[in-house]
Amino acid sequence: MNTKRILIWSVFALTMSLGSCTERYDIKLDDTNIRLVVDGIVSSDSIKHGVRLTTSTSYFFGEAPPAVSEAVVYLEDDNQRRRLSEVDGKPGYYESQDAFAGQPGMNYKLEITLNQPIGEYDRYNAENRMPETSGIIDSIVLEYREPFDFYLLNLFAVDPPTVDFYKFDAFINGKIITDTASRSLVVDDRFFNGNNTNGLGVMFIRGDEIKAGDTITLLLSAINEDYYSFFLELRTESGPSNPLFSGPPANVRSNVKEGALGYFAATRRARASLIVPENPKGN
Repeated sequence: MNTKRILIWSVFALTMSLGSCTERYDIKLDDTNIRLVVDGIVSSDSIKHGVRLTTSTSYFFGEAPPAVSEAVVYLEDDNQRRRLSEVDGKPGYYESQDAFAGQPGMNYKLEITLNQPIGEYDRYNAENRMPETSGIIDSIVLEYREPFDFYLLNLFAVDPPTVDFYKFDAFINGKIITDTASRSLVVDDRFFNGNNTNGLGVMFIRGDEIKAGDTITLLLSAINEDYYSFFLELRTESGPSNPLFSGPPANVRSNVKEGALGYFAATRRARASLIVPENPKGN
């Protein structure tokens, strides 16, 4: 990305903090390379599925990314073509009129026609196939690690003999806690392919985030390899550099054609929940 970096805002928007310096530097940034940002998922859940459309912003832009309204958006699978309508009161959010469950093995296509061009284009397309196979969750277990005052959420599940990729998210009392790329986890199944995960640690939860009686839900999403790679690249791009002043990493991939940013994914989901016991730390 040479001298420019683009900050991608999505369902997993990232928070950055900047320290003060002894001298003030006025940096002039080139804001002319505006690009469409697409954030959309079709899942096996029976819900209204949709997509969020925004534009890219400069690296130091301190507000929510500008929404892209009045677009014509279609979602197509092997059997049906659906119009996604912009949600009242939520500019840039488009969703289906009816609830439906995505089907494993089905290929989904997203077609976007903008009211006015962004980055010289007014038509964008993306497609993604939902994985046919996925792990089967048996249970989840909460384990307290006293020296660092955090909980480890361990997964017991059976993985199929195929090559699979997973994304893990967690909710406390229905509220997502993995709303940034740094907290979500993506893994491949190279170490447990075709076997039981045997208590695989998939999530860290701070000691002050939960209390007795809370409900913790783990969301397992089977994803394809390209989305897995996209998420790894996103975490690298948004995380700290090592060494500190090293050059920027390569561009984060996207499956949206015509130079847009972001990703349109199809995921197969499974869940498991537990209730935090009265004495979760075992004291």
